Amino acid sequence: MDFLPKQVPMNCGGQFFEVETYLLNHYDYCGLRDRFVGVILKAMCYYPASVQWGKWIEQPTPEQVTKIIDTMLESHSGDVNILFTSKDVLLQFGWDCLNINIYNPDEEMCMLFEKIAASEGLFWRKSE
Repeated sequence: MDFLPKQVPMNCGGQFFEVETYLLNHYDYCGLRDRFVGVILKAMCYYPASVQWGKWIEQPTPEQVTKIIDTMLESHSGDVNILFTSKDVLLQFGWDCLNINIYNPDEEMCMLFEKIAASEGLFWRKSE
């Protein structure tokens, strides 16, 4: 899941790295923080989740998840792993990238994540 619809080609003449650096330092101003939190919270509505943040937190509250994301973005460090236990699917979000990686989703979850991504103004696509 990404903020861009496709991977930026090498040597295309665009300003990807400048834009990326700006967005990484201005999550709140551009709404990306809310979009990424929204994706995670919406997915938690459908599947039980455990969050790895120092230790595993079973069935975290929305407030806990939001605080973890805020801590990562404010400190410019960290990764969070969210395991959807009923599906054996891992969602990974790191402060230093503008995407969410989702590992091992079945077709049902892919369809759901595509809709969730669209609802948050993001793009659902496979890694290239």
